[in-house]
Amino acid sequence: LLYTIKFEIMVFGVYRLNHPPSSVDHCCNCYFITPNEPNLVVAGGSLLRIFRYVPMQDDGQIRHRLEQVLACNLYGVISSIAPAKYPGNRRDSLLLAVGEAQLSVIDYDPAAHAFKTRMLYNYEQDDQRQMFLQQTFTPQVRVDSENRSAAMLIYGSRLVVVPLIKPAKNTTDVVHHSYVVDLKKLDEKVNNVKDFQFLHGYCEPTILLLYEPLRTWPGRVAVRKDTCSIVAIALNIRDKVHPIIWSQNNLPFDSLYALPVPKPTGGVLIFAVNSLLYLNQSIPPFGVLLNSLALKTTDFPLQKQGDYMLTLDDSQAVVMESERVLISLKSGDLYLITLLSDGMRSIKRFSWMKAASSVLTSCLCMATGNYIFLGSRFGNSILLYYQEKSSVTANILEEQSNKRLRLDEEDDLDLEIFGNKEEKKDILLSTYSFEVVDSLMNFSPITQMTVGESPFLSDEYKSGNHHDLEIVACSGYGKNGALSIFQNSMRPMINSTFDLPTVYNMWTIRTDFSTHHHSYLILAKADSTLILQTGEDITEVEESGFATTETTLYVGSIQNYVVQVCPMSILLLQESKLLHRLELSETISGASICDPYGVVMLMSGVVKLLGVVTRDKRPQLLLSDTSSTHTVCITTYTDESGLFSTEPYVVQDTTETPAPAEKGGEGDVSVDQEEELDEDTLLYGDSDKLFEEFKNAKQPDKEPAATLLKPGKTQEPGPPMVTQIHNPTHWCCLTRDDGVLEIRSLPTWNLHFFCKNFAMSPKVLGASEEHPSVGSEGIPSVKEICVVGMGWRRQRPHLLTLIDDDLFIYSAFPYNTSDKNALKLRFAKIQHEVLIKKKKTRGNKLIDMDAHPHYTPKIQYFSNISGYTGIFLCGDLPYWLFLTTHGALRTHPMYLDGKVTCFAPFHNVNCEHGFLYFSSTDELRVCTLPATLSYDNHWPARKVNLRATPHFVAYHQDTKTYAVCTSTPSLNPMRPAQQNNLDKEEVSIEEDDNFPYPSLNWYSITLYARDGWEVIPDSKIDFPKYERVTCMKYMELSGEQMGEQSKGYVVAGTMSSMGEEVSARGKIMIFDVMEVVPDPEKPLSGFKFKCLYDKEQKGPVTEIDCIMGHIISAIGQKIYVWSFLNNDLVGVAFIDTQIYIHSISVIKNFILFADITKSISLLNFDKECKTLSVISRDFEPMEVYRCEFVIDGTNLGFLVSDSNCNLVIYSYQPEAIESSGGMKLIRKSDVNIGAHVNTFFRTGIRIHDGSILGTTPASALLHPSEKRHVTWFATLDGALASFLPLSEKKYRRLFMLHNKLVTAVPHVAGLNPKKFRTAKMPGRWLMNPHRNILDYQLLTNFLTLSHTERRELAKQIGTTPSQIIDDLMGIQKAMMIF
Repeated sequence: LLYTIKFEIMVFGVYRLNHPPSSVDHCCNCYFITPNEPNLVVAGGSLLRIFRYVPMQDDGQIRHRLEQVLACNLYGVISSIAPAKYPGNRRDSLLLAVGEAQLSVIDYDPAAHAFKTRMLYNYEQDDQRQMFLQQTFTPQVRVDSENRSAAMLIYGSRLVVVPLIKPAKNTTDVVHHSYVVDLKKLDEKVNNVKDFQFLHGYCEPTILLLYEPLRTWPGRVAVRKDTCSIVAIALNIRDKVHPIIWSQNNLPFDSLYALPVPKPTGGVLIFAVNSLLYLNQSIPPFGVLLNSLALKTTDFPLQKQGDYMLTLDDSQAVVMESERVLISLKSGDLYLITLLSDGMRSIKRFSWMKAASSVLTSCLCMATGNYIFLGSRFGNSILLYYQEKSSVTANILEEQSNKRLRLDEEDDLDLEIFGNKEEKKDILLSTYSFEVVDSLMNFSPITQMTVGESPFLSDEYKSGNHHDLEIVACSGYGKNGALSIFQNSMRPMINSTFDLPTVYNMWTIRTDFSTHHHSYLILAKADSTLILQTGEDITEVEESGFATTETTLYVGSIQNYVVQVCPMSILLLQESKLLHRLELSETISGASICDPYGVVMLMSGVVKLLGVVTRDKRPQLLLSDTSSTHTVCITTYTDESGLFSTEPYVVQDTTETPAPAEKGGEGDVSVDQEEELDEDTLLYGDSDKLFEEFKNAKQPDKEPAATLLKPGKTQEPGPPMVTQIHNPTHWCCLTRDDGVLEIRSLPTWNLHFFCKNFAMSPKVLGASEEHPSVGSEGIPSVKEICVVGMGWRRQRPHLLTLIDDDLFIYSAFPYNTSDKNALKLRFAKIQHEVLIKKKKTRGNKLIDMDAHPHYTPKIQYFSNISGYTGIFLCGDLPYWLFLTTHGALRTHPMYLDGKVTCFAPFHNVNCEHGFLYFSSTDELRVCTLPATLSYDNHWPARKVNLRATPHFVAYHQDTKTYAVCTSTPSLNPMRPAQQNNLDKEEVSIEEDDNFPYPSLNWYSITLYARDGWEVIPDSKIDFPKYERVTCMKYMELSGEQMGEQSKGYVVAGTMSSMGEEVSARGKIMIFDVMEVVPDPEKPLSGFKFKCLYDKEQKGPVTEIDCIMGHIISAIGQKIYVWSFLNNDLVGVAFIDTQIYIHSISVIKNFILFADITKSISLLNFDKECKTLSVISRDFEPMEVYRCEFVIDGTNLGFLVSDSNCNLVIYSYQPEAIESSGGMKLIRKSDVNIGAHVNTFFRTGIRIHDGSILGTTPASALLHPSEKRHVTWFATLDGALASFLPLSEKKYRRLFMLHNKLVTAVPHVAGLNPKKFRTAKMPGRWLMNPHRNILDYQLLTNFLTLSHTERRELAKQIGTTPSQIIDDLMGIQKAMMIF
């Protein structure tokens, strides 16, 4: 071998979900948080989120937006959700179908502001599986409209019945016990159930089943069609008797799902691909054909109504009213269907109207009032507001009774007998306008991604040892296709930099309140203060009333006066003029101000009130004593949310939100418009535009016409939906040396909240009874506390505290108590991954990072930086904390510039809504946040809309451009000719205008500029018809001669698929991105593609890569190695492989490739001998999605993602007996992540000097254990994740903690993380799961534990909490790449 790599046992690692799933697969509207305010529940993958509707006034109209209340990443993939109300419960419960056959019921816990598991049903037993060895059917859960019963369908023919009614009075059970119904015992034909629904209008819960006893497919329609049937079953829960009351056979074979129609119409709609049926008991069926293909695929009697050409596959439908249904097609078009009846419940016609063109939906539901939520896996999920706009006239045939008998007329004899005749009747149909009011950003499905360099990096950051990298991913589908750009670290735009050494804290103050610009910058040094004036330039003020000969502890504003707090004095100034100086006899240790009050803490722990009074027409400072002693930390807070109140809260009994009747604006979409309204907001749900509307929204002059939270009689409340405008109240929060938290009102200093175990960081901070002060021995040290109002109009109070070296974040929520004088609220701990523990030296001693004699606050609040409100956390690893427009707390690190000693917001004519900070090199940086990124995600991100499906993206390093391969569908009325079609001849498909022609994708490659993500003019390459791009990569190719310099090219592989009768061929195409003289009228036209090689191969080119300057390609059943010489490919070596190679990964001279069904194989390429040889392979069958190498120093592993959502690591061990002398790869580790992975890439870890492995010469001197690579991957549900190898010592320690946390911490929905992360095997394999991969999400639950629980858990595994946090920080810092 040319390169020798140690193939040792490499089995230990950790899996981390860096960005949770962003897709929305399921949604529903219910009363989950409070019994009177509706909530929107969305689920995607394993992520469950609860939103509430917040009314906001914009341009005189009130529109509701979404605000997140709760979110949780479950240990299981959610297959279906449904709300239900249990007897005695005033709120709705959520029924979650998880796994193969699990049903979890969760409630809202008002005492902890969290999810609470009510019960868990598990039917994953062998007797329920029948003969199914693997999961074929996903469970579906439904709830009766009258809340009498719920049901879950498992394994295709088993029905789990969950009663929701009370049993007999002589029992203690709340509801009847659940049981399983074998549908085959009710009717032996019931099998392969496609869908089931509860019907409306029956005395008992009645379920309608849509099933297909004998399956068929479109190729066998001539032999077997109309194979679907329905059957209605009544559920007698008390007697467990289930009679069949209605059935219908011979329905179209392409029937998809059923939709029950509410009363008074009743019945059910059956949606088929080519037809729409209405069925009802005792009423003749009615159906319409949607295209001409339905005439050939079914014998069901269908009527033709209009010249439709629609297909309902991948459609979603919801009932708007009793006779109106909204349906979203796979193209994103929204249609309004009106059921026109004759007055006798007989449907005579379906009226179809196109409403709008929106996102490709995966689910939709009716939200509160006139709102509809469209959830999507392919684009941003959006919230639509609709209102009735106009009416149009339609007519139907109505049967009218003829009561008069005319026996003397022979022609009317039949009429007299049956008493009916047909007449036309006009009906008014309502039309609606739609507008987008909110959207949730989505990045799924991520099919491929690459790494590029960020274009907007300030020069000050480029001097470091790291590269400024970002992830560019292909996401979305069809017209919702986009490029998603991800960054992990915050990257400010630096306007200017100043050298100012040894500054420990700083403040910016305003003196001109008309412009809201900051006038002065105050810098605190160790023994002096520097005053700078901020105007057009930043200049030093030599003469002013500020104290400059001593350090400054705090600067604030009271009644438009400036207050400067020094260790021994307090100064009152107006602009820079000194008005009053108050000297103290004792040293001040801290201060805090909330206009018009302030508090001062002395070194002895005594707290004094600070105010401004007028004496002799001159303002003066006044200090007054309080009863508080032994104080450690203080902070003040001005509450504008109304949560800090002693009055009990109650929500008005309002379930409907009245919608204003104003006429729609420009963004409205009317259903009577003929053209396709494909606007960006309806299509993508433009998050940037909506965020600007959030920032610029006008404050309502009066209470909005919505549900308001008001004081009243005692009731269990949840977080308020929206509050009226409250008068600000002022509070002081302080902690004592015995770990007690007190909240006192200002200026009365009355105690309204007392929590005695605050320093132990419990999960919920609740009021407790007062008790005498106790000693502080063994109690953690509270270093800092801060209470701030975050979110829109500062309606979400949060409490942040630093206890020892840990940051804890609490969110306030209302909770009624019996004490009349106590605040009616609690604080719930928020889970986060912010670790700020200080560094250690080799002697295991803490480095003194704070040489200042006075404590410098780390938690800095800002109210408007680029429109965001949040917290900046100073320290060795600074963090930004945002509460975004959707109410979710986001934490973003900023590790590009190292340690940040102090921070302050800054608003100036030259730096609007920016900020200042001091770097580790004692440089003052004036910065702003980039406006192109959205921070309302777990990672800062942006989307570049393409309006096409992106397949591949490649970053050209030499020209700093991106090559993007996309495809756009179009109808194809032609088909390839039969026989050997070398000339690609076509014949037309002779059908009528209503025939749904097949869709054909047209591929193209386009060059994009990195700076603004704009298309470079004249750079698009269109591919011929039927030619499909199967792979595209950036490669650095070199010639045959040694020492020849390599050059970067974009290489693509294609295949031409023209049907089964024509043999497939492919091409290898090599493009050079050339730099040319740009056109003055087109400044971006400085680059263009030049095709250097384009020749047809002997088979389809399915995958390509680069190895040692050569091209390696998979063509048919062979792998070829090519040398690129003189613009031609020269064969070097080849080898025969398995069936279909679709993934190749190369490192040095080793080749890892994956077959679609035959797992992976390892090859070696000998450049001197020009040969390919097999080293080892996996002999077990596996449906592989992607493969990649795993590097752990000198050890090498092979990572594979399969069709069962597993990540599997193989190892090459020729000395092991089970490897058969090295011929077989040994499976060493596996984990299930619950989502499919289609793309991998590797990066070096970030090492101790802040650089990325391999970017500096110092990396070569590292210990082998530090030469690890992070393997990054993305899932099809929009998540980003990574895998990091671990040393055995660290793994063993965290493995014990991992096992303890499985049972030590209650998990939402009662799900078992150990079971979820166990690899899923197809069928019954004679192999045990190997595991050996830790779940970082489970390990971070250790951070949410209280101080006592941490110590006890660490003691059980023989370590300390400090060591565990160090291990977690090591994992976190190693992945800080982007």
